[in-house]
Amino acid sequence: RYAQVNQSSSAPRDCKPIRPANSSLGRATSSPRSFSFFFPSLPTYSFLLDPTVKLASDNSKVSSLLTPRGISFPPDVDTGPHRLSPSMTSKQGRRRRSSSLIYQEPAESIEHTSDQAALPNLNANWVNAKGAWTIHFVCIAALKIFYDIIPGVSQETSWTLTNISYMFGSFLMFHWVRGIPFEFNAGAYDNLNMWEQIDNGDQYTPAKKFLLCVPIVLFLLSTHYTHFDLTHFTINFLATLGVVIPKLPFSHRLRIGLFSDIPEES
Repeated sequence: RYAQVNQSSSAPRDCKPIRPANSSLGRATSSPRSFSFFFPSLPTYSFLLDPTVKLASDNSKVSSLLTPRGISFPPDVDTGPHRLSPSMTSKQGRRRRSSSLIYQEPAESIEHTSDQAALPNLNANWVNAKGAWTIHFVCIAALKIFYDIIPGVSQETSWTLTNISYMFGSFLMFHWVRGIPFEFNAGAYDNLNMWEQIDNGDQYTPAKKFLLCVPIVLFLLSTHYTHFDLTHFTINFLATLGVVIPKLPFSHRLRIGLFSDIPEES
């Protein structure tokens, strides 16, 4: 026994003990199995822990799908910023969308739609407020009384003047003036009149039905009290058409170049 002890003690110190090949102590601590052995819930990334895996160097080729593609132009093509001529920048130099006098206002862009929805439109929302419908009857009655007190004006002429005055004011207010007198909408309604702004452009809403019926009823009253005189009937009929036609759905965003400005190009 002592001989065996002395023999083992006389072995050189630099000799390493021999261990079985299947022993876990001989494995490298950096292997993915040893890492997952202590932390079984974490995923093992063998490509990070395995020293035999080599990462791509900076000089490696990148996929063509990741590299931006350039656009080449012929030498005779001007790639500078586009500049408009003074005639095109002026209001008189804008081109029309159509050669005819009648053209359609284009749809609103996403930016204009966002600006319109940002804040309430005080220019058109008042038509749904309390008392907004009553004011029409008050204005008609005030016009009738005003023309009645003028000496020498007959009832036929008074009704005709009342009808013409209301139709003219209604057309000027709802169909002629475009935009709003406020600046908080960032010019989102500059190309729309008040009729197109009411109820966000929806057709046959209660407010629009009322505004369409008022001139028709006033025309019938004027025709009745003028005793169906041909001259007064023609004048009242033409005045009523000038207000009713712009309120119809087919006239929505429709412009007549003779009575409106040249539209801006989008």
